[in-house]
Amino acid sequence: MHPELFTLPILGISISTYGFFLMVGFLSAVWLAMRRGQRVKADPDVVLDMAFLALVFGVGGARVFYVVHYWQSQFANLPNKFWAIINITQGGLEFLGGFVAAMLAIVIYAILKKVSIRLYLDALAPSAMWGLAFGRVGCFFNGCCFGTVCVVPATVQPAYPWAVQFPFASPAHWRQWEDRQVTVPAELVNAFGGRSEPLLLPASQLSMSVEKRERPTRRYEDVSKEYERAMAEAPEADETARLKKAVAAALKKKKAHDEKLAILKLAQAYPSRNAPARRTSVSELEDLAEQCRSLPVHPTQLYSAINAMLMSGLLSTLFYLRKRHGMVMGVLLVLYPIPRTMLELIRADNPHDVGGLTASQFVSLGLLIAGIVYLLILYRWLPERSPVLERTSKEK
Repeated sequence: MHPELFTLPILGISISTYGFFLMVGFLSAVWLAMRRGQRVKADPDVVLDMAFLALVFGVGGARVFYVVHYWQSQFANLPNKFWAIINITQGGLEFLGGFVAAMLAIVIYAILKKVSIRLYLDALAPSAMWGLAFGRVGCFFNGCCFGTVCVVPATVQPAYPWAVQFPFASPAHWRQWEDRQVTVPAELVNAFGGRSEPLLLPASQLSMSVEKRERPTRRYEDVSKEYERAMAEAPEADETARLKKAVAAALKKKKAHDEKLAILKLAQAYPSRNAPARRTSVSELEDLAEQCRSLPVHPTQLYSAINAMLMSGLLSTLFYLRKRHGMVMGVLLVLYPIPRTMLELIRADNPHDVGGLTASQFVSLGLLIAGIVYLLILYRWLPERSPVLERTSKEK
C-alpha cells in the first residue's frame, strides 16, 4: 500500500498514486482507442470526444453510485456533506456505476452527432477494460477494494503465497480491527470529537514528515516576527497592514492544522513504553504501528487488474476479427459480469445488501441480461454493418 506517490517540491502538493494510475490508464486507453478507430476509418476527433465524455460521466457516475450505496454509513452524519461527496482524492468510486453512466453518455452523443453507435462502442470497449486494469492497480496501492482473509485454518499464516498484508489503519486493517480479528495497542486507538466509538490513529499523520507537520506553526511564527518588526519600525505602512492580514491567515491555517492533528496529540499523551517518565514520541508510535498489520487477504485488486487486462486483449482481438458491428461491446457486456460476480465473493469491502447480493453483483446481473438481449437483437434483427456508417460513407 502506497497511497501517496510523491510530493511536489516547493509547492508541497501530494500526488495520489490512485490518481496517477487513473490518469495513465485513461490517457493510454484513449490513445489505443484512437489507433483502433483509425484502422476502421473512424473519426479520431469523435473518439476523443467520447473518451472525454466517458471520463467526466464515468467518474461522476462512479461517485454517485458510491455515495448512494454508502450514504448512511459514510456520508449521512458528516458536518460538511457536500465536500465529502465531491472529495474523491482517497478513492470512493464504483466502476460499474461509472461504466453505465459513461456508456449512456456515449450513446446519446453518438445519436446527436449522427455517427455509428455500434462502431464507436466497439472501438472503445477494449479501452474500457484497459483503463480498468490500471485503475485496479491504483486501488491496490490505495488499499481499497480489498479481499477476504485467507489464512491456513487455526493459524495466521497466509494460505497462498500471493496473499498480502496491508499496513496499520489501511481499509483492510481497519475492517479487521472493527470485526475484532486483529488487536491494536492502546496508544493507537482514541475516542475524540465527541464520538463514542473508538477510532484508529490515521496512518497519514504518523507518516507525515516533521517538516510538513510543523510547517504551519513555523510559518505563523515567522510571519508574526515580521509583523512585530514592522509594527516597531513603521506601524502605519501598507506593508505592516499586509503583514497583519498574513498573520491572521497563518493563524487560521495553524489552528486548522492543530485540530487535524488533535488525535496525534492525544496518542502522544500516553507514557512512553521506553521511558515512562516522558510522553510517547511520534517515532515510537510509528514503531508500534509498524507491528500492526492486517491478516493476509486476497489481493482482489490485482485479480481484477489481471482479469481486465486479459479481457482488453481478447476484446481488441475480436475487434479486428469481428464480422458484425457491435459484437465487441456485446461480448463485453456478457463476459465482464461473470468474473466480477465471482470476485465479489472474495471481496470484504462490499456488503451483501441487495437481496443477498452486493450492489456490484446486482448491477452485473443486469448487465449480463442486457448483454444477452443486445446480442440477440444484434444477430437477429440488425444488419452486419451499421446503416449509419454505410450512409455516412456514401455521403463522403
